Amino acid sequence: MPKERDKTSETNQDHLSNYPKKQIPLNNSLITPTSQKFRMGLLMVLVSGSLLVFGRSVIDSTIGKPTPFTFPEQITLEPDQTKLEAQGDIVDPKEFFGQPKYLFGKKYKYSLDGMPIDIDLRYAVGSEGDLYYYIKGVTNIEISEEDLRKQSIRKDPIGFYATFTRQDRVYLTACINPRGISTVTSEQFNDNASSRVMDRDILIGWLLGQKDLRDRRCLWTLMSTPITSESDLHATSQKLEKVWISWYEWWKPRFPQP
Repeated sequence: MPKERDKTSETNQDHLSNYPKKQIPLNNSLITPTSQKFRMGLLMVLVSGSLLVFGRSVIDSTIGKPTPFTFPEQITLEPDQTKLEAQGDIVDPKEFFGQPKYLFGKKYKYSLDGMPIDIDLRYAVGSEGDLYYYIKGVTNIEISEEDLRKQSIRKDPIGFYATFTRQDRVYLTACINPRGISTVTSEQFNDNASSRVMDRDILIGWLLGQKDLRDRRCLWTLMSTPITSESDLHATSQKLEKVWISWYEWWKPRFPQP
């Protein structure tokens, strides 16, 4: 019996060997000489750009430092042509976690339909874009990171902003970015900063040492106005949002030079 099994097995193997073996071709079409040249060319461009920027930073001590910026003393917002008056410089002497490399600003005063609005504007350079740490670091406003995230809403084409109420005041805060939309959280800020890195003008500016691939600057805006009762909260928030839109539209084309 064992011998018969061996013969049967050999017969089956001989039978199967008569079929042509199916070979799975390797797909080398994805790696072509053209694509390899493109990758090498892109790598050379990135390496050359990095060396160029490094060389300029050694020679030019101003590389990495922000261009001096003077905040305007008056700002006229559309559509009612109401002027904002500057109230003085903002100085933040203490250090805090998440602090940008450079941070300086200006206070403004505004009035809409008799409603007084205080606006603190800070120019942040080398920012991580997380406004929770800014609020925690330089103000007395008590709000958790989770609450600030929940209050963050998006209104296109401007972007994200957050509104909340603390101590009988309504607040609105957002980061105006030099590229793309406004943001509130670090995730929004990083996504926005990465969305334009492959633009042609940005790549050329980076190769020339004139621009950063990811522009980590921010005009941090913190608006607030008093509320007298809960019934006024909705109307007050709407007015504050109206001012924010006009404020954003004024600053976006006037963002400081890097």
